[in-house]
Amino acid sequence: MQGAQPFSAGVGSEAGGFRVLDNADGGLRIAAWGYWPLEVIRAFSVDALAAAQMLTPSSIFVFDSKQLKPQGAEGQEAVRLLFRALARLPFAKGVIIKGNAMTCMQLARLLRECGADKRVEFADAQPFGG
Repeated sequence: MQGAQPFSAGVGSEAGGFRVLDNADGGLRIAAWGYWPLEVIRAFSVDALAAAQMLTPSSIFVFDSKQLKPQGAEGQEAVRLLFRALARLPFAKGVIIKGNAMTCMQLARLLRECGADKRVEFADAQPFGG
């Protein structure tokens, strides 16, 4: 993302939402929490996908799901859109920070469905600051 404008977006409330941040070393971090209402789902479908398009071959992608609850069909489709994009975008490493077991199982299934499971792994901690 060198030379690109920094991207930052946050949508939602304490009950459910997400925040997209890129950082100076070219990484992209998405933190997600709670159960997403429709307005958060719509925003995630646009903002997360737009941010992912900025990934470069040296980028690290982090999806922080520590506070994310399992999502309904619409929320899963929003995440699926992101994972489908990740399956074909260039980046060095992808990590999902683990949260509750049900959310991890849901995210693992979505990764497999989208063909991104070989590119993104689960971890207990974030690989870079931010």
